[in-house]
Amino acid sequence: MEKLFISCPMRARTAEQIHATMDQMHKIAEAIFGEELEVIPTYFEGTPPENANDRLWYLGKSIEKMSEADCFIGIFDDQKDYDGCIIENHVAKLYGVPQYLVNIAYVAPDIMEQRLQHMA
Repeated sequence: MEKLFISCPMRARTAEQIHATMDQMHKIAEAIFGEELEVIPTYFEGTPPENANDRLWYLGKSIEKMSEADCFIGIFDDQKDYDGCIIENHVAKLYGVPQYLVNIAYVAPDIMEQRLQHMA
């Protein structure tokens, strides 16, 4: 079975929101790539080493896991708020991992609601 790397926004989101987005993106990826896909675990529990830049540490772990990927699904965010997702998308493209991007509005409604609240 081929392996899928899912890149989704995690910063300032609950585990439940992240897992819901990942589940939805998994289903989309299977429809797009036309086969059942094993998801590479990229939701890391635990804490980075002392004095580490947390966001950079998590991004490094994610890119390490991407080395196992046969395909990639990520988000398109016209506001470009999620640096890690942008970098993961770019790495997948540069290294020839077949990829598909989904508009963030379809897979992360909580983010869209939060943006609307900040605009009001």
